[in-house]
Amino acid sequence: MTAPHDQGTPADGWLVDCLAHGEVFFASPTLQQRSHGLEGAVRAHEPVSAEGIRRLFGRAREAGIAEPVLFGLVPFDTACKASFTIARDLQAAPVPPRGAAPAPAGRRPAVMQRQPVPAPEVYGDMVRQALDLYAQGDVRKIVLSRAMDVELDAPIACADVLRDLLRRNAHGYTFAVPAWECDAAADKPAAVMLGASPELLVRREGDRVFINPLAGSIPRVADPAEDQARREGLAVSEKDLREHSYVVSDIMRILRAHCDDLDVPDGPSVIGTDALWHLSTFITGRLKDPAMSALELACALHPTPAICGFPTAQAFAHIQALEPFDREYFAGLVGWQREGGDGEWALTLRCARYDGDRRLRLYAGAGTVAGSDPDSEIRETAMKMETFMRAIA
Repeated sequence: MTAPHDQGTPADGWLVDCLAHGEVFFASPTLQQRSHGLEGAVRAHEPVSAEGIRRLFGRAREAGIAEPVLFGLVPFDTACKASFTIARDLQAAPVPPRGAAPAPAGRRPAVMQRQPVPAPEVYGDMVRQALDLYAQGDVRKIVLSRAMDVELDAPIACADVLRDLLRRNAHGYTFAVPAWECDAAADKPAAVMLGASPELLVRREGDRVFINPLAGSIPRVADPAEDQARREGLAVSEKDLREHSYVVSDIMRILRAHCDDLDVPDGPSVIGTDALWHLSTFITGRLKDPAMSALELACALHPTPAICGFPTAQAFAHIQALEPFDREYFAGLVGWQREGGDGEWALTLRCARYDGDRRLRLYAGAGTVAGSDPDSEIRETAMKMETFMRAIA
C-alpha cells in the first residue's frame, strides 16, 4: 500500500517546488494537490467513459494505491481521446492565501518567436462570418477561438509559472496536468496543459453539486474609476446579459434531468480576474442518482454554450468549419475525482500546451452573438492570452 506523501509544505504554502514535466498540480479555491514522480502511476489515453474510469480505479487498487485520485484532461470534442493519470505518490494541502506566492526571482525565458494561429485579421473575418450566420437565424451564439505558438530561448520553470498564475487567479483553478498521447506507457507525456481557469463546470460533494458558468466579459483597466465603470457597464450590457442567458438556460435544461433542489439566482453577478470582469451565475443542486460522478455530470453538460455556443449542436458544427486548428484539450475539461465520484472539473481555459522544452501553444476564445464587434473580440482574446504570457516572459 502507498502512504500519502509526507514532504513538508514549502514556506509559501504552495506545493509546486521542483515540479517535473509530467507531474500533476491542481489547485482549487480551497485545496491543492500535487504528485511526486511518474513511476508507478496508472495512466490512460482513451475516450472518456464511465466504464473506462472504473477500470482505471481498479488498476490503481491492484497496483497498491491506497486512496487513488484521478486527474484528467477531456478534449473539447469528447469523441477524441482523453488523458488520465492516477499518481502513486500524491500530496494534498489547504490552499494558502493567494498573495503568499512570491514573484519569481530568476531569469525568465525570452520569447524568440510568436506565431498567431490564425492571424488576428483572419480571426476578425471568422467573427464576421459568424455575424452572417446569426442573420440567417439557425444559431444565436458561437464561441470562436484562436491560438498563439510561442518559441522560447530556454525551457520554462513550471514552479515559477504556476506561482505567477496562482497570484493572479485568486478564486480559480490553477493546473499542470499531463497529456499522455499514443502510448500512455511512455516515460514522459507528449505535453502538459498549464493554466489558470476562472470557470468551474462541476464540483460534487456527496449528492450535492455546484456549477458556476461564466459568459459575457470585458477587459479590466488600471484606472480604478474606469475599471469600476466597466464593471457596472457589464452588469447591464444587453449583449452580454443575452449571451449569459443562453449559457444558464441550457445548463438548467440539462441539470433538471439529473438534479433536484436546483437553486439558481435571478440574475448574474460580476466577478473579476486580474484581466477581465465576467458575468457569473453560481448554481447548486442535489443529484437524483447519488452514484453519478462529478465527471459524468460534467460530460453531460459539456460543451456548454459558454465555450461552444447556442444551440450547441449547430454552434459545434460551425466551429469545426470556421476554426483552422484543432482545439484538442483547450475548452475541454480539466480536474480530478475520487473513486466514489466526488471531485472538481473546470473548463480548460487561460491555458497553454507545453512540450516540456521551449514551445508552447496558447489559446483564447470569445463568445460572439449578434451585435458583436470583430475588433473587440480580437482584443478580448489577446487579453486572455496575455494572462498566460505574463507568467512566462
